[in-house]
Amino acid sequence: MTKPNFQEMPLEQLKSYILAHRNDDEAFHIYIDRRRAASPNPVSMTIEEAEAELQRRFGKQAS
Repeated sequence: MTKPNFQEMPLEQLKSYILAHRNDDEAFHIYIDRRRAASPNPVSMTIEEAEAELQRRFGKQAS
């Protein structure tokens, strides 16, 4: 079986592929790289800031 060309695949299609093939680490890493590259406003933050943001978004305490 030949793998799809993840670099040429539209991002939404790649996301669907990953959800259907959760063990395909290569596809997952390409998806994350492409999402980061497409982000218009990357945000740098410390671990503490990230934990606070997760708590704000999800209302849960980080472990």
